[in-house]
Amino acid sequence: MNKKKRILKYILSSSTGIIVISLIIIIPILMLLDFFGANITDNYVENNADYAQEYLKVVRKNIIAGNGYVSLDRILYFYLENDQLTFDQIYTDNLDVELKQIKPISEVCKMNRYKIYSVCDAEEIESSGQIDEVQNKPFVLPLELSKMSITSFFMQERTIYGEYRVHRAWDIASPNQTPVYAVCDGVVDEISFSYEKNVIDKSGGAGNYITLKCEVEEIIYKVLYGHLYPKSSMLKKGNKVTAGQLIATVGTTGYSTGPHLHFQVTRDDVYVDGFSLIDFTNINNKP
Repeated sequence: MNKKKRILKYILSSSTGIIVISLIIIIPILMLLDFFGANITDNYVENNADYAQEYLKVVRKNIIAGNGYVSLDRILYFYLENDQLTFDQIYTDNLDVELKQIKPISEVCKMNRYKIYSVCDAEEIESSGQIDEVQNKPFVLPLELSKMSITSFFMQERTIYGEYRVHRAWDIASPNQTPVYAVCDGVVDEISFSYEKNVIDKSGGAGNYITLKCEVEEIIYKVLYGHLYPKSSMLKKGNKVTAGQLIATVGTTGYSTGPHLHFQVTRDDVYVDGFSLIDFTNINNKP
């Protein structure tokens, strides 16, 4: 079944979905999910808070082990077809162990475990929006693996300080003053270190931050690093940086809940999944 069918299946089978289902609610949701031509981030899964803790558990384990990254969208592609499958098993089955990246969907669907499902029918794969090719991975890690703990994934629905938001970035918890690295070759597009003390400010947005602008095969990426430690960077706007270069350290400035890195990526001003761009094949626990 394609993404639209899977979302409808979830809404109709969910206890919360049954309660809220009505024309007033469902029509805006369907519009967001491209039922009427609107476009949003490809791997955004509505109502993902129901799956957040289970997904965070499996993604933390695999990221810290350096195994590679599989999106929640791919996990749910199979889980919503058969909820007897575990997130851990689906994650493992969808990883290419050599390339350390998500497998093409057609390759996964050749496995005996999955080929019996309707989501593996050719027409369903074609309309699924799932990745069906080996991807270019132009980024290195923003932190050392041993210093990382994923606390929020890209497009996670969450409530912080009583405010509901869809989080268009990754949050990576790490001790104060943990080194932060450039994920790509580029230039400093913006830099602001207005906080002289490492303090939380609920009205302070990203707090101390750096934005890099990187061009990869004629694609422009902007990478924002938020909540950085005061006076931890000597960079200036326009400075060139190289992938793996130390650019600052972790802090908790601005709208933060504790020491962590806010890692946010846009491509041509559209939010994209930063972890889907990281090359895990030669990390050796360091960028």
